[in-house]
Amino acid sequence: MPPTSSASVAIDLGSSAITTIVGERHQHGHLHVLGVGQSPSVGVEAGQISHVSRAAAAIRASLDQAEASSGRQILSVGIAVSGAHLQSLNNRGAVALPSFGEPIRDSDLIRAIDSGRAVTINTVSTLLHAIPRYYVVDSDRRSFDPRGQHGQRLDVSMHLVTASQSAIQNAAHCVQNAGVDVELIAAKPVVAAERAVRADEKEFGVLVVGLDAGTISLTAFEEGAISHTSALPIGTSHIARDLSIGLHCTNEEAAMVMQSHGLAVPQMVAQDAREIDLRGFNGSSSGPDRVSPAFVAEIIHARVCEMISMIAGRITEHQLQHAVAGGVVLTGSGAMLGGIDLLFSKGLDAPARVGVVGEVYGLTDKLRNPDALGAVGMLDWMLDSGDAMRASNANGARTLRQRTESTGSVFGSLASGVAGLAKVFSPNS
Repeated sequence: MPPTSSASVAIDLGSSAITTIVGERHQHGHLHVLGVGQSPSVGVEAGQISHVSRAAAAIRASLDQAEASSGRQILSVGIAVSGAHLQSLNNRGAVALPSFGEPIRDSDLIRAIDSGRAVTINTVSTLLHAIPRYYVVDSDRRSFDPRGQHGQRLDVSMHLVTASQSAIQNAAHCVQNAGVDVELIAAKPVVAAERAVRADEKEFGVLVVGLDAGTISLTAFEEGAISHTSALPIGTSHIARDLSIGLHCTNEEAAMVMQSHGLAVPQMVAQDAREIDLRGFNGSSSGPDRVSPAFVAEIIHARVCEMISMIAGRITEHQLQHAVAGGVVLTGSGAMLGGIDLLFSKGLDAPARVGVVGEVYGLTDKLRNPDALGAVGMLDWMLDSGDAMRASNANGARTLRQRTESTGSVFGSLASGVAGLAKVFSPNS
């Protein structure tokens, strides 16, 4: 079996499923998926590793499927991680430019970024992303790419995402135990949001809400740049738990009911709707054989309303009202609940839509739903970074890759226009 060659491999370590994608970018910028693997998530809870050997086995199963469908051997991967341990802050850095007569160069941007990322982080956390939001030349000219301009001072606004050191190390350790190396580690809320939103939404303001099994993530964009990343310790697994209590069945059976018949708005249940036959879900349970779909919807509705209330509190706490005014984009498995966008629109008083993966070619049967945005976004992120590094190497200059070898980070480029210097990964491997 040949190696992946120029293709990249991304893994989404989700709490409900582990998804592996092998893909490359075609000449028009579209993703071409060569292989997909997906296995039930075992040993991963709330976005973090809870059992190393079981998680490694589930990752290996996903990798095996991806290798079989792509016909390529996977040697290294990038992994998207989530969890309530993800936090963020915005910081500003500034440097003096060496000469007013010379244009701003890559080296000046790197010095500014180093200044902006120089913050004190507690000993149990690690810097996962350092993303330049925008630059300012001489305190009055804001720019997403100031290279070629002239000035005396260069400021940069940085978005820094931190993660638990132990969570990152455990994730990398499990992937390595599955028999592959770790190239990059990224925050799933960041990469999924980058894939889910449009450039005009970023400019006007948008809040991306990731409704995953173990967590709810929030990623905000304002004036074209990312401004907030965080996660809440609640997810769709809590909805399944509520249903398991109400239906007297296991969490796994309740999750299947939610997936097949889940509605977040009870009023959407037709008056003549047939009862849900639970015998196909809970053959080993002692609960009822049938249940009203309205009853299921009421249980889901109550928990989703609680989630919206928690999100509203986070919006107020971090002053994200401007981002929300532009709209809400829903991703993750919870985004597939019927009427979830209507409920969020009413609860947050803002337009809401379900995120879509967008144009992807090849083996895409398993990648059409919003819960695939984490894996597809991670693949996007890796390919963009690889393109930026290859371009820098081709220019013969002291590359960003060379510049960051001592820190264990890799620079890449954001599709939003912060060309060449918009992403920083800390793989901790």
